[in-house]
Amino acid sequence: MQRKLTCPWLLDCLSSKIHFWAIALGCAIIASPTTVTISQEAGEDTKQSKVTESDAEQTEDPFAVPQDATVKELFSWISKTKRTPPPRNAVAETARKLFPAIIKACDLIVEKSDADEDLEKALEEKFSAYAILIRYAPEAKKELDALSEKYSGDERPVIARIALGHVLSMKAAKTRDATMEEAQLLADESIAFLKRFGVSRATYAPVSSVTSGLGYTQHTEIAAVLYESLAKLLADSDDESLSKRSSKMVGAARRVRLMGNEIELSGTTADGEVFDWSAYRGKVVLVDFWASWCGPCIGEIPNMKKNLESYGEKGFEIVGINMDSTRAAFEKCVEDKEMSWVNIVSEEDGKRGWDVPNADYYGISAIPAAILVDQKGKVVSLRARGTELDKLLVELLGSE
Repeated sequence: MQRKLTCPWLLDCLSSKIHFWAIALGCAIIASPTTVTISQEAGEDTKQSKVTESDAEQTEDPFAVPQDATVKELFSWISKTKRTPPPRNAVAETARKLFPAIIKACDLIVEKSDADEDLEKALEEKFSAYAILIRYAPEAKKELDALSEKYSGDERPVIARIALGHVLSMKAAKTRDATMEEAQLLADESIAFLKRFGVSRATYAPVSSVTSGLGYTQHTEIAAVLYESLAKLLADSDDESLSKRSSKMVGAARRVRLMGNEIELSGTTADGEVFDWSAYRGKVVLVDFWASWCGPCIGEIPNMKKNLESYGEKGFEIVGINMDSTRAAFEKCVEDKEMSWVNIVSEEDGKRGWDVPNADYYGISAIPAAILVDQKGKVVSLRARGTELDKLLVELLGSE
């Protein structure tokens, strides 16, 4: 999937390959197949006899930073340590040991090396570790704030960029309760950040988090203008992967301006018919952007079915915008999940997956994206899932 990661801490996790902790913070711990202990393997007695004294010491304190290690060895230690999945019943406890250890290892690297590339990498690791640690140890935020202040004004551009990028990411996580003045200031800081350090994958990530966060607040016009400004900057990028995102940003601006306005849909249904959006006027319609590989999309299907059964006769309809890469994947899911509603499907080369026309037009880069339209054809929600959908249907169509 690509969740475009609207949560900056998750971007931090993934960008530095802290996969298990990205999952942990998403409230779902997945055990690694490589974590099978010796006692769980065949030939337990034989394998136990081969455990060395060094292994025993590592078992006693897996987060002890190797003080005599070289810089290269310390980076390897960090990479290995942060990939260690936490026990299911000790996630917080493990986090409060693991991430301080990584921070100490980063400090040790800075002591041992004066190479800019080592400092840059160590700071990336350190900021990422703090971004997760404060979820489990809020008191660590003071240390993170001090670190940000220390390096934000660094005369070395790459160092200042790392610090300010993390500052933006942390602010993006707090957009929900931002005032209009705070939202505008954050948008201005984001553009200033890009203009100062240039558009790159490293600078795009935190700004993308900000735009996405603001897009789900009441400050939609601020978000839309920021999306449009970002689109212009991306269009001029020499990085093709970034320049291609320009149209998505324009679409995203269009999407966040949908509240209270009409949404346009077109295309061909799975049955090969031209989709007629005008036929749905007068009904409450859930427009669901989804794909068979998207777990949350599939997880919402039972609730969608429940509401369709309860409110179908009162004028509730569902229109799916499928974003699978193949027709076969779409058809199998529809059959397996017994989905009865209309789906718009694109089978044109170059316009599948994330590039299906309706998704591209509205800058959809994270799914599920569930948009609810009222009887007048006006959008009333951009996040109509779960209890939000249930509540809105009661308001629009009455109780069951």
